[in-house]
Amino acid sequence: MRPLKSYFICFTVRSGSTLLSQLLADTGIAGQPKERFYHNIAPENPRGDVIPDYRAYLKRVLAADTSPNGVFGSKVGGGYWNDFARRLRAIDGFADLPLMSALDRLFPDLRYLHLTRRNKARQAVSHWLAIQTGRWSSLDAVNSPEPRYDFAAIDHLLQEIIMREAVWAEHFSENGIRPFVITYEDFVERPAATVCAVLDYLEIERPAGFHAPAPRYQRISDARSEEWVQRFRRDKQRDFWTQFW
Repeated sequence: MRPLKSYFICFTVRSGSTLLSQLLADTGIAGQPKERFYHNIAPENPRGDVIPDYRAYLKRVLAADTSPNGVFGSKVGGGYWNDFARRLRAIDGFADLPLMSALDRLFPDLRYLHLTRRNKARQAVSHWLAIQTGRWSSLDAVNSPEPRYDFAAIDHLLQEIIMREAVWAEHFSENGIRPFVITYEDFVERPAATVCAVLDYLEIERPAGFHAPAPRYQRISDARSEEWVQRFRRDKQRDFWTQFW
């Protein structure tokens, strides 16, 4: 079905987007937010069959990820937002449209959830661990040898996170968008309250007796994660004139 309202979860890696998507999907009234626009997936469908045009792909995604009440949701990463914008402009008849006009045509009443994380160093450490272990969530099994600390790798990922956050900051600023900001550290402490706040922001009516779904994912940070964070903190500031953190 064609949605009546839409929203994007604008995220960077290791910021809680998988959990937020699960909770919103499990409400049954907030679409099925999935990561459909990543360049390694689109313009292919989940089976890997190439689709002749991107409009056809988007039509399929809208039909699949819209809940019965007409709400469409999707996850979009800052690392490929500009690539997604280029694909939209390549749609026949969209080349001369401003990006916001193209988005309005495809995603009715589009709103933005900006999922961010205060402590970028912890985020980068989490990313480096996930890359090495293959464990991106608590439901994944570890499928690699013992991970190793690497300052250069973590620092590189930290810079990537900062740049990807800048993508969202620029998009929101240039287009006068005031997103609903969700901070990871607050969200994981109060997931049910966060879900209810999101539904209110999206103006989605909750049925009588509504209860926010239970999380199916748990935190996977551990003592090693914290040890690496503190080690990275020291290494990063080793040559600073003063330590800020």
